[in-house]
Amino acid sequence: MSLIHAPKLNAQDLPWFNVKAPLDLPDLAGKLVILDFWTFCCINCIHIIPTLKRIEDKFPDSVVVIGVHSPKFSGEKKTENVQQAIDRYEIVHPIVHDEHFTIWKNYTVRAWPTLIIIGPDGYILGQLPGEPDPELFEASIASALEEMKQKGALKGNAADLLFPPARARDTALRFPGKIAHNPDADEFAIADSNHNQIVTADRKGNIIRRIGSGLIGQKDGAFDEAEFFRPQGLCYHDETLWVADTENHLIRKIDLASNTVSTVAGDGKQGGFLKQRGPGKQTGLSSPWDVSLAEDRLYFANAGTHQIGVYEITEGMVSLLAGTGAESIIDGPLNQATFSQPSGLSIGEGKLYLADSETSAVRVIDLTGVGLVNTIVGTGLFDFGDQDGKGKDAVLQHPLGVHYSGGKIYIADSYNDKIKVLDLDTQEVATVQASANIICDDKNCTRLWEPAGVIKVESCLYVSDTNNHRILKIDLDTEKTEIFIT
Repeated sequence: MSLIHAPKLNAQDLPWFNVKAPLDLPDLAGKLVILDFWTFCCINCIHIIPTLKRIEDKFPDSVVVIGVHSPKFSGEKKTENVQQAIDRYEIVHPIVHDEHFTIWKNYTVRAWPTLIIIGPDGYILGQLPGEPDPELFEASIASALEEMKQKGALKGNAADLLFPPARARDTALRFPGKIAHNPDADEFAIADSNHNQIVTADRKGNIIRRIGSGLIGQKDGAFDEAEFFRPQGLCYHDETLWVADTENHLIRKIDLASNTVSTVAGDGKQGGFLKQRGPGKQTGLSSPWDVSLAEDRLYFANAGTHQIGVYEITEGMVSLLAGTGAESIIDGPLNQATFSQPSGLSIGEGKLYLADSETSAVRVIDLTGVGLVNTIVGTGLFDFGDQDGKGKDAVLQHPLGVHYSGGKIYIADSYNDKIKVLDLDTQEVATVQASANIICDDKNCTRLWEPAGVIKVESCLYVSDTNNHRILKIDLDTEKTEIFIT
């Protein structure tokens, strides 16, 4: 079968990142090119980033990775949001923002993610939709490069094409994830995701302790030695903090009495679908994004397989609660329901509420009866927007966080840059106006930017203002805002 010559990118007029000048295939002659078609909301796209990073580091002279960002959500079309995603995932290879899917269509791509491999002569060597096996893919690239080297087909220093991003300014928090509150100690905890730490703070927003060395890793031990990798979700129980250590694919336990961190679930590698009940540390997890606890059962959003799992604390076992692993939005019995990248959890009145991000939905699982999944807000994978209303008449855009309080669900409506509130009695969804039109005495207060977490404590909302690297406190009585941690 004859090979097909790769179409030119023709992307000189599109936004580019991490490169000295827009690139096209003639600039890449003599190099192996990997086109990564991705969108920054997509968990499967996120899973590929470390694999590409290893290949870039291993073959810096011969391989050029180009991310072709083809946005699903309208919030992903904004160039400034793409830049934030590049910073969050610490991507250093060139990215072109293909807002109108021009390159996508020229390469007949049909799914996120898709990898297209182009040889040094400009011919397409392969197209891989979905997540490839990391080890097999890396080995295949190494083998292809060796063959090309022997033929004398490789030339030039690929690194000369790059323009590494500037070092980020130092802030107390870096892309904070979820927030939790311990009413007994009147203490807050924040997933300081890109510092690879958990931060605790007092009621005035003063940081009390940093848990984790800041280095990326999986080490257990004392607070100053333990390691995390972009943790996202957490919850308190007495003197324990439970953590969804997302990019390590682990559940961690922080003992605030002994000042130690331990791993309780996950084997440290990205796992497949949750199936049989098994020992926690021998069960592979996939991007656990949030945790919520009730009666010695720690529920976790296994975002990477679109499932909800349970860590049984007393027995140390992991089991599947709900979700077939298919990515869609189907209600019904636990073993038949489907989810789409669940990313936020909150328990209230015997029910588990969740933000099902890719369907822009709020779902609920009854934990007390026969176990059914129901959808309150949301209708499909490509149904999103910004509209208040009742039940499924309301429309969200990629919510990441939910918090139950007093018969209401507060929603971090991330790509709409707002907090919404769902009244469970009426099923009405309304915008918290103080989150959309911020009134603040501090001139540094700006509107929310992709909030990832929200909790309500007394009459105030505490919000992870993720892309602004801070926590905001919104007083619902006065409708005034202050910067809680910055």
